[in-house]
Amino acid sequence: MEMLTLPLSVAAFAATLWVTSFFARLLHAKKADMAWIALSWLVVLILSIAMLAGIKILAVDKYLEVVGMIFVPFLSFTLAYKIVNKMNWAAAITTNVITVAVGVIAVVLTIISLGKPLERTLTELATTVGLVDELAIDNTEVSELDAVDEMEEEIIDPVLRDADLLGSTVATALKNQEKRASKSYVEPKFRLISVRSARGAVGYKIRLLKNNGKVIEGALSKIRNGELIIKQNLYGGIATTPISINTVKKLEVYR
Repeated sequence: MEMLTLPLSVAAFAATLWVTSFFARLLHAKKADMAWIALSWLVVLILSIAMLAGIKILAVDKYLEVVGMIFVPFLSFTLAYKIVNKMNWAAAITTNVITVAVGVIAVVLTIISLGKPLERTLTELATTVGLVDELAIDNTEVSELDAVDEMEEEIIDPVLRDADLLGSTVATALKNQEKRASKSYVEPKFRLISVRSARGAVGYKIRLLKNNGKVIEGALSKIRNGELIIKQNLYGGIATTPISINTVKKLEVYR
């Protein structure tokens, strides 16, 4: 499904562009063709980047910065429709609202079509544009993983062993015997681990199950920017594959 990301994204963009152009004609825009709408969006992109860069430099309050990131694109779209597409203010604002609504619907449909988790993907998009604090998301994910680990842990009641009732010499001999037994050979196999402890598997062979049901096997090279970097032997060569941690449903390490 990942190879369909670009075609579906282009289709969503084109659909949003066509719907916006259609409603612009209904609202009596003098320049409502798709080419003029696309030009408006290009102007919006340039204006938004310039204004948001200024806000990031000048804004000292995080909430003010977030408000600016929402208000600046809305203002830029309205001005672009007013100036480039020759609309009145009411038509420009209405077209702006339609663009946002159709764009959101197109993004949601694209995510669902790709089989990705909707809430997590939208959160990642919000983090990318700076609307959500990445550190807060990481803390939430860690807390959820901790809760799962705590549920999986078994509660073991203390048991009084025979060795506790023996003398120090016999107890020492028993401990040495247990140490020798613990050093016996353990056959390596795939063992289930939590995603949170993936760093301990760097350098080992791993096998993971993605949310879309796809199984990937290879050597875990490193973890970078929330992605597992996996090396695989494919077609006589070595391929490096980045896998987003958020898409991993199950993780096993061979050791």
